This record gives sequence, structure tokens and C-alpha cells, in this order.
Amino acid sequence: MPVMAGVAAAAATTPTSPPPAATSTQTIGNSEREQAPPPPAEPGPDASHRFVWIIPALIAAVAVIVLVLFGLGLLDSSGGTAVAPTTSLPVPTTAPVTIPPTPTTTVEASTTTSTTVPPTTIPDPGSIAPVGDPIPMSSLTLKAGGIGPIGFGDTAAEAIGRLVSSIGEPSETGKADEDLGLCAGDDGRFARWDGLTAIVSGTFDDGTFVGYRYDAVSVPTMQLDLSTPSGLRVGDSVARLNQIYASYQIDYVSTAGTDMFRLSDGDGVLLWGPVTSIEDSGRVEGIYAPDACSN
Repeated sequence: MPVMAGVAAAAATTPTSPPPAATSTQTIGNSEREQAPPPPAEPGPDASHRFVWIIPALIAAVAVIVLVLFGLGLLDSSGGTAVAPTTSLPVPTTAPVTIPPTPTTTVEASTTTSTTVPPTTIPDPGSIAPVGDPIPMSSLTLKAGGIGPIGFGDTAAEAIGRLVSSIGEPSETGKADEDLGLCAGDDGRFARWDGLTAIVSGTFDDGTFVGYRYDAVSVPTMQLDLSTPSGLRVGDSVARLNQIYASYQIDYVSTAGTDMFRLSDGDGVLLWGPVTSIEDSGRVEGIYAPDACSN
């Protein structure tokens, strides 16, 4: 017991000393003996410390791989792998083309007889050829049936050709119509020498001489001194007209504000034309043959 008391006293006097190490008490018989604790074991190497540096390296490698996949577009934001879209080209469709059958045309032989259409062109005044010998001016009298020996019904080529031979080429040629005494719709031509106008039904090549009109002109380019067989001339007075044809019927009418004389016999109108007045002092302004359409 003295030994245990000493131990206790020593413990009480050293408060800053670490607690005594655990002792193993082994009872041998009735006595109790204190044994010293075994020395601490030398700590061996821990295996877990070997792999501590591998984990950060693996994490860094995974992060690099993920960034590369994002950059290449192989990984979407949801974490899945992006699949590049495939582009499908539309299959061209060709609409069926229907080619209509070529129509078969049957041409029948024509049995109609072709008709020669007269030319519609009007020749130039200088292109009309003269015909025959010249007729003296005194013989080119203004008659009811023609001009001197050139009678109505003669071919246009001969009648106009003889006038060309007698008084020269015309100053003008053109198309004749109702205004020159033809019927409505008739095709005609005219040839003009100063105040004298010769009228043709049809063309100059195949037409017919059907009328004339002889008018006073203010400035004549050629001297035409034509008269009727009885001696009436353009410019004579109405008094002379009445005197020359006292045995005929003379009527005075007004047409469109113009006074006209009409000389006739029992068979119809012989000559007619405009006058300045129906008074004796009036003047004859024109001597016309009967209109072709009135015959």
C-alpha cells in the first residue's frame, strides 16, 4: 500500500504532465504488478495517399474532352451528342407532256376558174402612151356623146391616148368616184389637162371612156380653147347661152348653193354646168357631159 500512495502523491503534484499511458495490469496471485506499455508501432505507408493526385488529373481530362465536343458541335447543351442534320434533296418530278397528234389536212383540188383582178395602181401622167395622130383643137368639140371624134364607149387606152397625142401629157391622174359622175362603188380613173378632165370607168388599161368636165381655171398652164359644136365656151355670158340654145330646153337649178344650167332635148340632158348667176349677166363656169351614172 505504501507504493500506491506514493504513486498517487506523485500524480497530484504534476498536473501539467500528460496522463499516464494505459497500463496492462496482470494479476498474479494476490499481488498486482504494473507493466510498461509496448512501444508504438512504426506507421506503414497508406495506399490511399498514392492515388490522391490521379483524381484531379482525370477531372481535368474529362473537362477538356467536354469542351472539345461542344466546340465541334457533337454535344448539345442538354448533354446529348448532337447529330448533324441530313439534307434530303427533293426528287424532281416531271409533269407528263402530252403531244397532240398532228392534224391531217386534206387539200382538195380547186375547180374554180381564176379571175384576173385589174391593177389598182394609177400610172403617172407621163407614162400614158399617145395613140394616133393629133386631133386639131377646133375638132375637139364638147359634145353630149364625147369630145370631137373621141366618143363615149371607146376604150380608155385609145381615148386617153388620142387626147395625149392631141394636147400633150396630162398634168394629173387619179381615182374617179361619184364626184365625177360615176355610180357609188364604181372603180374609175381620171386624167386632167388644166380645166379638162377625162373620166374613165375602170382603169386606163381596160376601162372605158365615159365622160368629161371642162372648167374655167384661174391660171391655166396650157391654152385650151374648147367649145361646143354650137360655139359655147367657158366664160360666155348666160345671155349668150340662152341665145345659142334658144331651140333647146334650158333649166336653171341650184345645187348646194351653186346655180347650174341644164341643156336638154326630148331624149334627156345634153350638157350642164355651173354659172355665176342665172341672170343674163351671169357667166358660164363649166361645160359638163351627162354623168355616166345617169345614163
